[in-house]
Amino acid sequence: MNNYYIVPMTILTLIAENKSDQGQKYAHLEQLFKGAIRDGILKPGEKLPPLRTAAWEAKCSLGTMSRVYSSLERKGLVNARVGQGTFVQEATNIGADVILPNPLQSQKAPLVNTGQATDLGQMIDLGMNAIANDWGEEIIRWALQRTSTKASSFNLMTYRDGFGDTQQKLALRAFLPPLLQEIGEDRILINHGAQNGVYTALGRLTTPGDTICLEPLSYPGVRAAISQLGLSNITVETDEFGICPISFEQHCKKGRIRILVTTATGHNPTCITTPLSRRKEIGLIAQKYDVLIIEDDIYGFLYPDAPPPYAHLFPEQTIYLSGLAKRISPSLRIGFAIAPPHITMLMAQGITAQTWMVSPILINAAIEIAGRQDDLISFLEEIRKEAKQRHDLTIRTLSPYATSLKICQSHAWIEFSQDISIPQLVRRAAEAGVHILDGNRFANNATAGKHNVRLSIMAPETAQKLEKALIKLKTVLSNPNETSCDFF
Repeated sequence: MNNYYIVPMTILTLIAENKSDQGQKYAHLEQLFKGAIRDGILKPGEKLPPLRTAAWEAKCSLGTMSRVYSSLERKGLVNARVGQGTFVQEATNIGADVILPNPLQSQKAPLVNTGQATDLGQMIDLGMNAIANDWGEEIIRWALQRTSTKASSFNLMTYRDGFGDTQQKLALRAFLPPLLQEIGEDRILINHGAQNGVYTALGRLTTPGDTICLEPLSYPGVRAAISQLGLSNITVETDEFGICPISFEQHCKKGRIRILVTTATGHNPTCITTPLSRRKEIGLIAQKYDVLIIEDDIYGFLYPDAPPPYAHLFPEQTIYLSGLAKRISPSLRIGFAIAPPHITMLMAQGITAQTWMVSPILINAAIEIAGRQDDLISFLEEIRKEAKQRHDLTIRTLSPYATSLKICQSHAWIEFSQDISIPQLVRRAAEAGVHILDGNRFANNATAGKHNVRLSIMAPETAQKLEKALIKLKTVLSNPNETSCDFF
């Protein structure tokens, strides 16, 4: 008998033997499932029983059991897959790395058939979409030193609220795209980064059960925020230019969506930059049906020639989000939201409720960095030059093995033929000392990204280190039936 039948029967038996005679069935059932996952009765990757079956066994309503499953998903213990069911999270996905896996976490156990563990210090991480630079640490240390001597006692020792300081917001406009640098301070909110902006906007502008429209593939942090807030999502069709207007309008007509979340420039992971004509089409549809657009532009600074952001084209319909984590360093947790004043007010209330305020030390450090405009321009030119070199290297090394290879400034999105098992490729790459991401991690439906991987080509400290990783991947792809560690 296969696991599909064994595991549901095991948890169903547990439910049958532990019925709640009094009190809230919801809380009792949630604890049962959590205990089953903790104790290994429900194993990582195993499928939970259908909602109706579990509800019948527990003698509760379908709504109660649905609430239990939703709560488990919000806590990161299970994963609901459209059209497939609900599954227990893999062990390495339960914890702090639930959005993106920690490459070292998944390599704790010795590798099979090698007799030795991978040297964790030699793992080359092409999973986390960081942008390596030689100047980020130097400029942060400089800015913090300046802040320690220049910032006023009032700035350093006084509580503020989520609305922020007018002069600080105006100073930080220097990090915005040129078309947004003249907006008023009432439309600007300083937050803890683009991810915090997504969570705060969704938390303040929706209620549990609302539907959020997503692209079939997107940054996993958006889906994590949707799950945490008890929202649902629906995917819109896309093509080589981004969101398909016909598909988007069909969803809008049904009145099912409240907000569209999109990355229009340097899309993660597909590398698509939506052209101006398509942005205008999508914006007009959103306007027509009163759908808000959350525009995640975290990579926008890498594309000076990109079309105007939605926030410029449709300012009353858009919440624009960006930050400094990719541009300067992940440690500089400063982000920006640009939105109509009534929305920035709601989001400011969300910031106050979560953390009261954004750290004045980080804000002052960011302002110091904003004053070095000539250096920032020079730094970006260096990044784009380095990106071109890494693009060429990636294409030259891996294109013979790919069905499709798309590259943007920060990463590559590679599609392989259907006879290549992506989970196996990811595992064998890890055995060879290279961490890559399965395209399925970005999927918002059952079919997207099944034959893809994403490579963060700007993450390694040097092009030489990237080349070493790409050669290892090439060797793995060239020898599909060999153990990876036999070559390294």
